[in-house]
Amino acid sequence: MNFLIRFLTGYAVVTAVAVLLAMKLFSEQLVPGVRQSVEDMLVQTANLLAESAASEAANGKPDLGRIERMFQSYQQRQFDARIYGVLKNDPDLRVYVTDSRGIVLFDSRNQARGQDYSRWLDVSKTLKGEYGARTTQEDAYDPSSVVMYVAAPITINQRIAGVLSVGKPARSFQTFIDLSRRQAWEAALGLFAMAMLIALVFSWWMTRDLRRLVVYANEAAEGKRATIPIEGRSELRRLAQAIEHLRTELDGKAHVEKVTQLLAHELKSPIAAIRGAAELLEDVPDRQQRARLEQNIRDETARLHNIVDGVLNLARAETMNKPPSLESLSAAKALEEICDMRQSRLEQKHLVLDIQSAAGLQIKADRFLLRQALLNLLDNAIDFSPSGSTILLSANQANNQVEISVRDQGAGIPDYARDRLFERFYSTPRPDSGQRGTGLGLNLVEQVARLHGGSITLKNHSDGGAVAVISLPA
Repeated sequence: MNFLIRFLTGYAVVTAVAVLLAMKLFSEQLVPGVRQSVEDMLVQTANLLAESAASEAANGKPDLGRIERMFQSYQQRQFDARIYGVLKNDPDLRVYVTDSRGIVLFDSRNQARGQDYSRWLDVSKTLKGEYGARTTQEDAYDPSSVVMYVAAPITINQRIAGVLSVGKPARSFQTFIDLSRRQAWEAALGLFAMAMLIALVFSWWMTRDLRRLVVYANEAAEGKRATIPIEGRSELRRLAQAIEHLRTELDGKAHVEKVTQLLAHELKSPIAAIRGAAELLEDVPDRQQRARLEQNIRDETARLHNIVDGVLNLARAETMNKPPSLESLSAAKALEEICDMRQSRLEQKHLVLDIQSAAGLQIKADRFLLRQALLNLLDNAIDFSPSGSTILLSANQANNQVEISVRDQGAGIPDYARDRLFERFYSTPRPDSGQRGTGLGLNLVEQVARLHGGSITLKNHSDGGAVAVISLPA
């Protein structure tokens, strides 16, 4: 499981627990809060009606005529009240009045007149001068038939002459409880969705540098010259710098070991040739044979010199992460410069050089490295071109890239060598002499192209010969 999923899962769990706990606390407080509000209303109503009944008392007993007339009118009243989206249009208050013994004298529903209510808590406690209230489920099989009652004493001549109790069915305010609970859950789900969106953004932000570090580590493992992608002074930045330092050290050791092995292998052949020729010189009296042996020694010495120079140039290029300096160069002048440097070789093989470059075409590159790369491509073209043929040098711009191509009219690239052209110390025999090059030139060209953010391709041309194309940013 990646870090993004871990962060997101952790946020989801924490947010879900927090929302559930909040809803649990809300639900636990919602119903009691509503009941307390209803009870407070019933207390006010009961005391108001009890005071009305006491003011019309006669002979020390409550006068119920006014209350009866009031409730007859109340039960016939039609009202249309929309309370927070809930329609209320039916009278649902129940009122009954008892005497000082708890016998019901008046019942707004005309069901309990004459019954003994002295055992009910609202009546019994009120007759004792205490606060009386009760909650009763009127239908044992219907949990929604709960009714809340609150009683108030009817006081005449400073004595309790009776009790007036006001009741309200729980189903009348259960609608508000259900509505509030539904709205609370909708808000909680919306809050959870918003929290998850924030968690997703935050998790992505937290793991962005980790993903960059993984990509950087993979690129470093593949040998790519990737730059550290993390800015600032964070711990991940320091970790990336440590990885870069470790990679540099390992690359350096591996590079030295590899170059040493390859150099030792490549130097064996010319050194053996020089040693053999030197030993034969002592016993060869013929002047022409001695001249051939001396020329062989000079050729092998030059080959040693080229190998060492090639390895040094290649090593410098491979250890760079970017060109030493960049400047705007004219493509046409760069091609003319390398042609002047190889004019003598061109004349020796009677080769014609055709330079084609777009007017005003500029390249942003390191002058020395670009010259080395182009010289290697031109040297290869000279080596493989038949005498009297033409070498075409061209520079054009395509899709923000400057493409410099070197095409010869030789035999082309043999099939067995196509996959090994850029392999270090690999070379094919020259058609004129059968000799091989150092096998470092194309590898150097590849490194120069990499340093400039470009590429190099080498393939056979459809009209014959081989064409090398080095692409650099315009």
